[in-house]
Amino acid sequence: MSKSFMDKRPIMALPNLAVKIGLKEAIILQQIHYWLNTSSHEMNGQKWVCNSYKEWKKQMPYWSENTIKRTIQSLESQGYLISANWNRMKMDKTKWYTIDYEKVKELKETGVHSEVQESFSEPQTEENAVLQEQLELFLEQIEEEQLPQE
Repeated sequence: MSKSFMDKRPIMALPNLAVKIGLKEAIILQQIHYWLNTSSHEMNGQKWVCNSYKEWKKQMPYWSENTIKRTIQSLESQGYLISANWNRMKMDKTKWYTIDYEKVKELKETGVHSEVQESFSEPQTEENAVLQEQLELFLEQIEEEQLPQE
């Protein structure tokens, strides 16, 4: 028997990341991270991925193009997502994306869990500790895969 409910690839989102930046934002950021890991497009020392909103919708058919656009704009305004136009033809307005991994790394340093805990005045629970640990593992994975080795 399969571990997943259906024989499809599941959507991944870390609960603590979703609390900090938004659920849709966490899902899209994870999706872009996935594609950056497979990307062969490197500009200015960073990997980039290129997709139109229509192409993103094919990957996330549960949202409208407008929802995807608003969510990407939210990630850009929060500073987690960087976009540029690396197209050869300047009339091609398809955006290229990369993640500001230094900004994501700040989540670990500022303690996502502590902000959530303060806003709800809840004591540390085992579940919250597990969620924080998941976020830290995700951030470590990002650090290992994306940040230049020193």
